[in-house]
Amino acid sequence: MKNTTTSLILQIVALLFLVVIGYLIFNSSSNWKILSSELNKAKEELKQSKEVIATTKSQLESSRKEFEQMKTQKDLIIHKRDSLILSFKRKNAKDWSELERIKDSIKLTNDQLAKDRAILNSVFGIEQ
Repeated sequence: MKNTTTSLILQIVALLFLVVIGYLIFNSSSNWKILSSELNKAKEELKQSKEVIATTKSQLESSRKEFEQMKTQKDLIIHKRDSLILSFKRKNAKDWSELERIKDSIKLTNDQLAKDRAILNSVFGIEQ
């Protein structure tokens, strides 16, 4: 009887041990599935984030180019305005020295306009 009781106790302990191992394996397997699904979701989100960053970067670059074009156009308009003002002053010049000073100023303005046109042409890709 003692042998049977010891054997029965050992069988119960072995069965409990197997149940615990089975539970740990099952629990570990479900945790692995959860982890791998979360990793897949994270990979997908990273992929989408990279696409958004690339799109944003290209939009920022095009905005920067547009800003540079507008800045160059603004400078050209300012130089044209100054040229018109100088032209008006030249027509209304009272003496020769003032006229000569205005001519020198016009030459400088025209040189600057030529530089600005060259910059605009290179920015817009216009060849003459």
